[in-house]
Amino acid sequence: MKRLKTILLFDSSKFIHLALVAVLYLLTRTSYLAIVLLIIELVFLFKKSRNLLIYSLILMAILNLRLPIYNNFHDVDSGVIIAIDEDRLTISKSGKYYLYVKDSSNLKLGMEIAFEGQRIVSDRKNIMFGFDYQRFLKANNIVGQYNVTSFKVIGQKKVIQMIPETIKVYFDEYYDDDVSTYMKLFILGDKEGLDEDIVSGSRKIGISHLFAVSGMHLGLIVVAINAILKRFYLKTKTKNIILVLCLVAYNIMTGFLLSIMRASLLSICLLRKSDNNFSNTDYLTFIMIGFLIYNPYLIYNIGFVLSFLISFSIILGSDIFGSEKKVIQVMKIGALANLVSLPIIMNLNGSFGIFNIFYNVLFVYFVSVLLLPMAFITLIIPLSKLYQVLIIGFEDLIELSASLNFYLEFHFSFAWVTYIYYLSLLGYLVFFKEKKKQYFTLGCIISIFLTWNYHSIVPSTFVRMIDVNQAEAIHIHHNTCDILIDTGKSDDYDSLIKYFQNNNIDNLDYLVITHMHDDHYGEASDIINNLDVKHLLTNQISTEFFDFKQTVLHRGDSFGCGNLLLTNINESKSENENNNSIVLYGRIGIDYWLFTGDIEKEVEAEIIHNYSFELDVLKVAHHGSDTSSSPSFLDAFKSELALISVGANYYGHPSEKVLGNLKERNYRIFRTDEFGTITFSYIPILNVRIIDSFYFEKRRAYYF
Repeated sequence: MKRLKTILLFDSSKFIHLALVAVLYLLTRTSYLAIVLLIIELVFLFKKSRNLLIYSLILMAILNLRLPIYNNFHDVDSGVIIAIDEDRLTISKSGKYYLYVKDSSNLKLGMEIAFEGQRIVSDRKNIMFGFDYQRFLKANNIVGQYNVTSFKVIGQKKVIQMIPETIKVYFDEYYDDDVSTYMKLFILGDKEGLDEDIVSGSRKIGISHLFAVSGMHLGLIVVAINAILKRFYLKTKTKNIILVLCLVAYNIMTGFLLSIMRASLLSICLLRKSDNNFSNTDYLTFIMIGFLIYNPYLIYNIGFVLSFLISFSIILGSDIFGSEKKVIQVMKIGALANLVSLPIIMNLNGSFGIFNIFYNVLFVYFVSVLLLPMAFITLIIPLSKLYQVLIIGFEDLIELSASLNFYLEFHFSFAWVTYIYYLSLLGYLVFFKEKKKQYFTLGCIISIFLTWNYHSIVPSTFVRMIDVNQAEAIHIHHNTCDILIDTGKSDDYDSLIKYFQNNNIDNLDYLVITHMHDDHYGEASDIINNLDVKHLLTNQISTEFFDFKQTVLHRGDSFGCGNLLLTNINESKSENENNNSIVLYGRIGIDYWLFTGDIEKEVEAEIIHNYSFELDVLKVAHHGSDTSSSPSFLDAFKSELALISVGANYYGHPSEKVLGNLKERNYRIFRTDEFGTITFSYIPILNVRIIDSFYFEKRRAYYF
């Protein structure tokens, strides 16, 4: 053990490279750029430190072995309840599972239940910037989910989660609602009961991190315990043991929150720092790697990412803070934390307040000097009324600050821009004392400018079939023009809205609703309410959109932007709404496209009779149903490529017969259920088309 310690100490202060390797290796599963950066890092280690290279290779091997752990689903029919959230139970049995029940009112923590039900298999929407629920489950250590039809209690056990729950019940019973809410927030890290307007306001002014129990909270506890222990003139070793025991007790009390575990482990390491020469970044690296080995999917947990990202930046940026006054230090730390978290926060909130750095100083002092200490003091001394006054002042100040702020609204739309930003920021921190830092500052500024104005300054054309499961939504982008054909079904997660907002697209030139079935217009109202839709084109005047001006698109009507022109070639008045679909034909990039809605064979026959045109890409009608795509239609308009928007369904879509007909005619078939979101990009200068597919947890695939 001593020899291992000696070997490790030889590379002390350099172990942050292992943290970088771990992150890049996990990101290589979805990013080609991460592969390039990982290779560069490994080559650098090969030249500079063979030991670190060996550690890196071992670490990557371990992470590779751990990655499949949440892909191996094991059926269970019983477990112990460790969390109750209305109709959702969390049970533990060789892993954690979510159970959805009709009534949980008679259930308590620690109950062992046997149940019957159906396993839930999520049909994910593979949309850029969308919410990936499956990855969310893995990042939260959830192995699987069940819809429970019946259950019975078969036993009672003691679980550690009972401790924080008992404390919450105590707070609710003996303190007023608002006091109880803030005591649970600042002592236990539980945001339940916090007013949604306050949560929203805190995000706007960049202080939501103060609502997470973290290093600041732990620091207060350690300082208080130290002050008490000093009065007993204990030996340093004895005092440290007591501190460690107190930290363990606090972790139990808070239910082992990730941020508290990180801060506690770092505190324990620092208590032993005098025994070795490891740096603070070394300790933080060891802790982070431990978490990632336990669950590699934590790399997708925003709380985990922000916690370590900000911690590393504060340690690396210690030269920036210098020996300034406390207020200046707090302001600089706040500024650095805002810069480090900017891409993540912008993609979550979509805005950044100009005065956030100043608000951060104000609220850090408000919380650390008043609200946080008073939460603990109120436990001992009955000062609820005074605490209520502080809470009212705190909430009023949040609302006032949010209303007086000015906001920049943009998102980091491209992964490569985000990489440039973080590499520039890292370079700035590392070379802060050298003139080189100005180049890295310029890199940060350029990356922000690019992500903010990319579509305005870089001409681009693409057609994107967005994966909205068993529904349809197609985005056409041409320079500064954006057209959306159909919206898919109504979506509680607003995946389509987030897709546009995260691409810095705030308005649509045209929203086309091909026909009035909810799998084509379900999200239209939300789109209209959240984006600036200039023109709504429909196949008929609909009561769904009475509050918005509708333009009925008749056969022969055309619309578009610049040299992009689409023409409707159908105007059926059928009792079958599928046959009333708007059918659009036009040239986009170097290809002639046909968007067929859900038309069936009758309308296909009419189009054959009335039209003859060149075709390169066919959007297959009605999700590949055998009611459409007749052999005569495919023969009349021969093309090379076929797109099918389809998800898990009970209709047999796409039909094997249709797929067979397409294959017989040598079509290359792209399906959203297999390829995810499919994009046809055009490079006018080279007269080239590039097809790529986006699927969560996979690298983008490219086709030429």
